[in-house]
Amino acid sequence: MRRVGRWIDKHLWTLPFFAFLLTGASLVAIHYFYAKEFFLAAVETENRKEIYSSLTGSSSGLLGFALAAVAIMAAFGRRPTSSQEDRSRENRLADARVGISKILLATSIFLMAILVTATVGIGIDDGKVGSFPITTIIVASSASSLMGLLVSGAGLTLSLMERSRST
Repeated sequence: MRRVGRWIDKHLWTLPFFAFLLTGASLVAIHYFYAKEFFLAAVETENRKEIYSSLTGSSSGLLGFALAAVAIMAAFGRRPTSSQEDRSRENRLADARVGISKILLATSIFLMAILVTATVGIGIDDGKVGSFPITTIIVASSASSLMGLLVSGAGLTLSLMERSRST
């Protein structure tokens, strides 16, 4: 178990993918065991389209934020240092920035999935009962995006605290 924990610690960017798979599998299980529509699929057509429209705006805004954060972190370089301890700290901070960027890029994939799926949903999901695949993709991608944003936000916060402590 400790080995799995170390692997996840070194590959934090996989957490949004695991969240997507777990959420998607849970939604499929709920759908087949209860055979009832839920979440977006249970909402009336007009309201569902409004939700899709809102999701496109929200996901595109968060996608822009995530990609801007990656670009900003890519611009940060190592500061010149004089001691070996300071060089080691700068190397750890650089590694942390790369890890955070990976998580944000993985999160961006799911934000893009929400954006595209909601856009498609506006055009084709006009039945009395909503589309289960569209609901599943949007809800699972939302859980993944939330996971990615929380983990990257925590990592960024810790990285900034470490950087401010070292100045």
